Amino acid sequence: MRKKVFVHLESGRGYSRDLLRGIYDYNNQVSQWQIIFEPAWFLKTKPARNDLSIIRTVKPDGCILEFGDNIPELRELGIPIIQVTSVNHFEDIPYVKGNYDTDGALAASYFSNKGFKNLAFFGIEKLEWSVARLKSFQKHAQQSGAQFFSYLLKGNESDILTHNFGELIRWLRSLPSPTGILCCNDDFGQILINACSMAEIKVPYEIAVLGIDNDELICNITYPNLSSISRNHHQTAAIICSTLGDMMNGAEPREKVILTEAAEVAERSSTDTIAAADEEVARAINFISRNTGRPINPADVIAETSLSAKTLNNRFRKVTGHSIHDEIQHRKLIRFKQLLRNNMSIKEIAFALGFPDHSHVSRWFSNLEGISPVEWKKKFSPALSSGNHHMGTKTQ
Repeated sequence: MRKKVFVHLESGRGYSRDLLRGIYDYNNQVSQWQIIFEPAWFLKTKPARNDLSIIRTVKPDGCILEFGDNIPELRELGIPIIQVTSVNHFEDIPYVKGNYDTDGALAASYFSNKGFKNLAFFGIEKLEWSVARLKSFQKHAQQSGAQFFSYLLKGNESDILTHNFGELIRWLRSLPSPTGILCCNDDFGQILINACSMAEIKVPYEIAVLGIDNDELICNITYPNLSSISRNHHQTAAIICSTLGDMMNGAEPREKVILTEAAEVAERSSTDTIAAADEEVARAINFISRNTGRPINPADVIAETSLSAKTLNNRFRKVTGHSIHDEIQHRKLIRFKQLLRNNMSIKEIAFALGFPDHSHVSRWFSNLEGISPVEWKKKFSPALSSGNHHMGTKTQ
């Protein structure tokens, strides 16, 4: 007989939608549960509370819940529960928590590799996940020798929803140019890009903006499109389901904290620049960025500048830390991953990126990334391999 699992997630959020996709894929391929969802969000008078009347009627075998307002009442029913947030969590119930240090480390490394010497953070004053990301980013930024700034909203609803953009704009105008800014999530990235537009600040050339969570709808509807740190939400969903399955079978969860990790930067136009005072190097990088769909080589890049091959190569390596050839490969790899996420075939991607022979593209990708395109897609896209459901409760 199928087990029944009650799910209450805020499906309007990219994070929750990613988890729902992962739960669907895991259930479709592995668990075969009967999933029962909360009523539509707009029909609920108290959306932050779980509907105990439905739960008592349905009598589920387990629950996956985002909100914890009435979990003490629910716990009395003796039903296994997993919370998908660390906000207001209960210590004796397994819950999902971000490894926020990986966000700060990845963001600092990303901006450092682009040559940024001025870094900043935009977030919320009182929320744990925003404060933790701020502290991590500040620590790693200062370790890289960058000058650091921050701007935090107070963390109450009225301040966030009715915030006066004037103060934020004054802060943005006070920053040295160029500055790379990490936002506490994609919503704040969208707010910041809007503020830059009001202030007539050029994104990404004066201010480069990076979000977190890679909510593709938010990132792509924002202009310039928002770059964002993707997290292993889909993999996390598989761990949630695996852990709940153990609990419904009477086993103790192996760990009470299910960590989500930063995976990589999904680069879009809000950070598609290089913080280089060297105009010739900047010109070379912009040429490479505009021509990822062509089979260009270092000679083509050099021809776009007024420098000799030796001089440009030396100055390019001084600014970026790597060669012109490496930059070409890196840009193609970023674009390759974007197209792979869009479910294009390897052959189609090879054609789109100007590879002369698609038969060697998988080997090229594996040499750069350490895993094959198929393995990468299983790890970082919504497709879940049926062989992945026995992974441990701590993500990599």
